[in-house]
Amino acid sequence: MLTIYDEGLEKHPTDSDLLNNRAQLNASLGHYAAAKADLDMLKEGELHKEGKLMRCMLQERLDGATDDALACYSEVQSDYASEITDYPDANHVLAARLAASPEAVPLLEEWQASDDPMKNPMVEGKRSTNPTCCGLS
Repeated sequence: MLTIYDEGLEKHPTDSDLLNNRAQLNASLGHYAAAKADLDMLKEGELHKEGKLMRCMLQERLDGATDDALACYSEVQSDYASEITDYPDANHVLAARLAASPEAVPLLEEWQASDDPMKNPMVEGKRSTNPTCCGLS
């Protein structure tokens, strides 16, 4: 499968969809440096919030939980917060948690109380009322 993306990128080296997809595949294969390199090639406007979050995770995987990694997560959290929605989504909560933001617990509680259809498969029957759950204390 990687060969298909490699061939496509030889012909279209700046194709954002090909770069995003190859980055996802490389990350799933454990090729973290290659995945981050693909995401780093994208211009800011071509990288959606989820891609930015993935780039932060790859940065942390490669370099550890550095100040740069925390700043990266914080920037992604701000991107999510800047969009007006009825409730935060799971990636917004994750970005806040990984940024060590004081907003992580309130966002988690708001998300748990929401009717986000993506929430149910993740927490169905497993919702904790313990505020120290999940490392969020």
